[in-house]
Amino acid sequence: MEGLSKLGIDLWSILIYVLNIGLLLLVLTYVLYKPIFKFLDERRAQIKSSVEEAQNLKVELDKKSAEVEAATEKAETELKKEMENLRKFTEEQRAKLTTEMEKARGDMLAKAEEDINRRKGEILKEAEVETLELIKKIVLYVVQNKVPAEVVEDSIKSAWSTARKAEFKKD
Repeated sequence: MEGLSKLGIDLWSILIYVLNIGLLLLVLTYVLYKPIFKFLDERRAQIKSSVEEAQNLKVELDKKSAEVEAATEKAETELKKEMENLRKFTEEQRAKLTTEMEKARGDMLAKAEEDINRRKGEILKEAEVETLELIKKIVLYVVQNKVPAEVVEDSIKSAWSTARKAEFKKD
């Protein structure tokens, strides 16, 4: 121990230093280390609960995302089905309207043809009457009342009937 004292190290000083360091460690442990470790443990627990909550939220988000995706697919399927039904309905209505228009067109054409034929008959009758009158006047003028009017009229009607029959045979 003399060698230590020659170096300037005293055993009592070392013992006091060791006691001081032990006391300092004891005080630091109760005053400083325990609150720090308590704070760190609380922080770890908070981080752990936050991570667990984040994982739970992620799982819940994945579920919601899957539900939304399924709902979207279902809505798209329903929309496509409705669009197909609408297209079919439109095609049916178009076909129905086309049929009705064709029928109405046919009816209108038949009515127009009927009106044309009726009007044609009326015009032919008027033309026949006017032509007969004109021929009658001409013939009477030529004959100058030497032949009775009834004979001339019968002759004209007979000639006219023959001409009409010949005309219908051509058609």
